[in-house]
Amino acid sequence: MSIIDRGAKRFRRYSLDHAKYFGSRPSGRVLDFGCGAGGFVIAALQEGLDVAGIEVDPGREEEYRENAESVEPRAMDCLTMYDGRLMPYASNSFDHCYTWFVFEHVTSPQASLREIIRVLKPGGTLSLFADDTRNCWDGHAESPWPPYFPREFADAYAQGLGLPEQGQFLTDHVVYISAPTILEILTTLGMRIVYANSKPEMDPALAAEGVQVTTADEARALGERVASRKPWKSPTENLTIFAIKD
Repeated sequence: MSIIDRGAKRFRRYSLDHAKYFGSRPSGRVLDFGCGAGGFVIAALQEGLDVAGIEVDPGREEEYRENAESVEPRAMDCLTMYDGRLMPYASNSFDHCYTWFVFEHVTSPQASLREIIRVLKPGGTLSLFADDTRNCWDGHAESPWPPYFPREFADAYAQGLGLPEQGQFLTDHVVYISAPTILEILTTLGMRIVYANSKPEMDPALAAEGVQVTTADEARALGERVASRKPWKSPTENLTIFAIKD
């Protein structure tokens, strides 16, 4: 499935979820926080929404602009690049914020959530999806992953899994978060939680094995044991939160 098709699928899900949890389809101005290659922004534009996308990764910017040029030129004007700190938008300027599997890459979630809340209007909605470390799963490698596993052993563990190409990315670009962490920040900053899936599909055995790892060799051996347990089963739902700015 192409980036454009996945973006359209995500937008359809977002629109249905918004109606389910907030009582209406999204309308007004929408922010895609961590817009990546632009599939969601393009789909929202084509559905008639006033949408903006913000991104920090220059590599994703290049993909975004290529997709916009070939599929939806209007999307060129929707992209803002920034440094991951203060967003260059006025306070109370968006009706909705959508973010899809971004917060497992955010090293300071409290700063990013604070900015999202700042730019939302009163009554504005937040739809947040991410990898919850308590699920014992990594969606990038599509494989079991011990919660809070030491990053210095991620490469060796990925080698043991038979996924050496994932090791460097998982070492450098993935942050462990969980629903309770995000919920605490949101409620502290005044958001009202409409829905949160707070019951992860925990694998206690994998968590216990991961805690024992203290060397790269042990991490690699654990990866090999996990690889022998295929087929792996991914969680049916990850970190999902819907909230309103009162």
